[in-house]
Amino acid sequence: DLTQLEVPCRFTVIEGDREHAVSSLAGLLALIRQLGQRGIALQRYKGLGEMNPQQLWETTMDPKQRTLLQVTLDDAEEANRIFETLMGDEVEERREFIQQNALEVQNLDI
Repeated sequence: DLTQLEVPCRFTVIEGDREHAVSSLAGLLALIRQLGQRGIALQRYKGLGEMNPQQLWETTMDPKQRTLLQVTLDDAEEANRIFETLMGDEVEERREFIQQNALEVQNLDI
């Protein structure tokens, strides 16, 4: 059974010389509606390697901004099976997993 982890998203909306930090999709939508879509550059950090040192500090290292989440693993064997299914070379197994679990998705990141 997969457990959803609630981790806030982090976005930066750039409006001219101003940057607006947004920590949720709802906040992002509200800000874009407020500012309009003209001249806005949207950036989403998907990995630490995409950030410059200042962005890394602001989003990950700063104790005032960061969110720490402890993740525990109850069934390592099952977790490994799912990981290998989703990341492995067997397309058919991955397709079956996705089809079987598609209706259970609560947070889809495309």
